[in-house]
Amino acid sequence: MYAPENQEFGKSSTNNTKMVPRTIGKSPVLKFPTFLFALVLPLFFMVGCSGSDQKKAPAESGKELVASLDRLFEELSTEDTNSSELSEEVVQLNEKIRRTIENIRPTGQLSEIAESYSKDAHGFSFTLSQDKKLGIFSWHTKMDASGNKIKNMALYDQGDRLEVSSLLSAPIIFEKIHQVESYKGQVLYVLQGKDDTGVGNFFRLDAYTLRDGLLEEAPAFPNNESSISIAQMDQETDPSVPLGFKVVMNGSRILIPEIQGDANEAQSLAFNGKKYVPEDQLDE
Repeated sequence: MYAPENQEFGKSSTNNTKMVPRTIGKSPVLKFPTFLFALVLPLFFMVGCSGSDQKKAPAESGKELVASLDRLFEELSTEDTNSSELSEEVVQLNEKIRRTIENIRPTGQLSEIAESYSKDAHGFSFTLSQDKKLGIFSWHTKMDASGNKIKNMALYDQGDRLEVSSLLSAPIIFEKIHQVESYKGQVLYVLQGKDDTGVGNFFRLDAYTLRDGLLEEAPAFPNNESSISIAQMDQETDPSVPLGFKVVMNGSRILIPEIQGDANEAQSLAFNGKKYVPEDQLDE
């Protein structure tokens, strides 16, 4: 029941309105031949079912999921990003991408996605941890006008299901997840990412851990930082110098390249069972 116009719902009208009985026998609708109802009624159900089928069901396998994302990113690639205005089409496509990833539920799909994913062959980036419990999706949104240039979505294994989470750190294209185990048996995930700044490259390592069912930043780097980063300018970079961080020895060593103009030589961080420290302090 709806309240009459200009009248608050739940308040009675000042008019003494009487309920007037309606004569059902004179209703023109009921004069419609009964046998036609039997023909028309199923059509209504068919139309209703057809409309509901337009909502795509979640992908049943990692391969289907990658194919669905490829179709969405192919559409996104055709959108113009030169405009300073935010395109509604781009916003809607990013929303569809987000929902597609959020619909990933069976834990086994992370491994299937990794098997179907090939680096540089898709419009998005995906990386999976060695224990297959943490996966990260990254992509360029083409929503630069909104300040949301890059989007990250993390999925982590909760045993019987996958949880979806945003990352607390600023979005970047993650390409690799390294992992080490602390002396207490806790797994530390080191996410390696980079971004093109237009005049050079920006590299970052973020430390995360799974604690009490939540994905949390971990203060695993010197000075209790959960993230370390470097920037290398194109015009200042020696071609012989490796770009970005180099994580080696199963994640237990991080090599930091020498930056031109920096008096310090290349550094190395070592994992001491709890956190990363300068290698010359490993035995302290």
